[in-house]
Amino acid sequence: MSEAKNQLLGVLSEATSQDYYRIKQAEDMLKQWENAPTFFATLQDIFYDRTTPENMRVLSGIYLKNGIDRFWRRTAKNPIDPEEKKLIRQRLLQFMDEPNKKVCDMQSLETQLPIDICKKLTAQNAVIISRIARLDYPQEWPDLLSILIQTIVNANNVLVHDRALETLYEVLAELSTRLLSAGRKQFASIAPDLFQAVSQVYMGYVEKTFSGLQQQHDDQLLVELDITLTCIKCLRILMVSGIKDVHKYDETRS
Repeated sequence: MSEAKNQLLGVLSEATSQDYYRIKQAEDMLKQWENAPTFFATLQDIFYDRTTPENMRVLSGIYLKNGIDRFWRRTAKNPIDPEEKKLIRQRLLQFMDEPNKKVCDMQSLETQLPIDICKKLTAQNAVIISRIARLDYPQEWPDLLSILIQTIVNANNVLVHDRALETLYEVLAELSTRLLSAGRKQFASIAPDLFQAVSQVYMGYVEKTFSGLQQQHDDQLLVELDITLTCIKCLRILMVSGIKDVHKYDETRS
């Protein structure tokens, strides 16, 4: 483990304590490190490290998201280095098999951490991806949507479908309202493929869920229903903002 990661883990541990002064010192230290090289890439390392305590992972995700909002733009004061941004982007879509989607336990609610500490890890990652997509798609991240399509089509388990569709929904919600003309054209060109991929997953889960209602456990049923709901939300955005003249596309009729 790198020295930088070790140091950051120590400070994040202090930031999740229940001692106000330790928390304040940790927050001050994290603020000082904001402009240090690879700071946000190291936060991402911790966020994705499944051996790290959950509350520290969630907190690292919060700092990563906030850093993207503040320092990702090239015009920002002390922007994140392009090579560090590239490294972060390359790893963002490798989180689709994360097993932990639950909110933090009640013990973390008793600390003085922000309310956002209770957000799901996978939801955090989906939001992080969408924030970067808003700024980098399609110029710096042209293959984002095609990779998501491949992930959705090739996934062979419920967990990956759930995570990938959650991410796709957040990305579509951002792109549908913030793309400039060039981005809108690229978005519109790939929308039918997205529609086909999502609709196939939707139909598969509808058939699977209703055919096995009597045999499934409640937890499994809830996950599958959540996937179908996310599919519907994605399809709605694509119909409203991505696909014009719906009847002309084979993908929308299949």
